[in-house]
Amino acid sequence: VVFLFCGFSISAQTPAIKEVKSFLTDLKSRDQTSKSTSSSAQNLEDLLYKLQPSVYFNSGTPKTYGENPINLFTNISSLNRIANANFSKDNIEIVTIKIDKPSDLNTTIDLSLFESLEKLKYIYILSNVPTTEQGINRLISNNNDTYGLFYQIQVGE
Repeated sequence: VVFLFCGFSISAQTPAIKEVKSFLTDLKSRDQTSKSTSSSAQNLEDLLYKLQPSVYFNSGTPKTYGENPINLFTNISSLNRIANANFSKDNIEIVTIKIDKPSDLNTTIDLSLFESLEKLKYIYILSNVPTTEQGINRLISNNNDTYGLFYQIQVGE
């Protein structure tokens, strides 16, 4: 019984990841209740759906498009090399992590790897293999609610 209670308290302390549409809906709701002139939801939609200066970091090789990139696209196997990678990290606001093969679901996404990205606001996990919200949540370690964390599963699209 004690083990069950400890398990529940540990899982309750870890912020959950949300599906991208749900995350955007929550941001829009917060934007409406706040008196802020800037829209967090609109900013995130721009980051997700509009062309932005970006870095693609796959297989250890960075490719930068545009000046002062704000998007970082990577895959799960390249995560451990981001800190030492040679590309501009000063303005990165969103990291998109692709899951391309079933074995990627056995890898850990350690959010402490992104501490050097000072302007990072969002981490977007994009799975191209079948999984669930719980499956994505199991991948995440060191989630201290520093970043907006959301996912999308797009199998067969």
